[in-house]
Amino acid sequence: MAKDIRFETPLMWLNKAETWALADYWGQLDLVRRETLTCYNGIKGDGCGQCAACNLRANGLNQYLADKVGVIAVMQQKTGLAQA
Repeated sequence: MAKDIRFETPLMWLNKAETWALADYWGQLDLVRRETLTCYNGIKGDGCGQCAACNLRANGLNQYLADKVGVIAVMQQKTGLAQA
């Protein structure tokens, strides 16, 4: 039973700031911020704020918020999405 399988991993090529930009591009920044889990301690949203995953998430969000226009432009270039 040979079949061709193609795995698509669009987030693999984006850094954390660009991932936040993608969420914002689709109008889902607040939802992703509130309802997703990154924390190694299992705390949804902003997490515990102490583990490595929470630090990466917070740093990416802060980088995005500090330069939305620049980060969105890079994200759009990487993903091929049109300017909003």
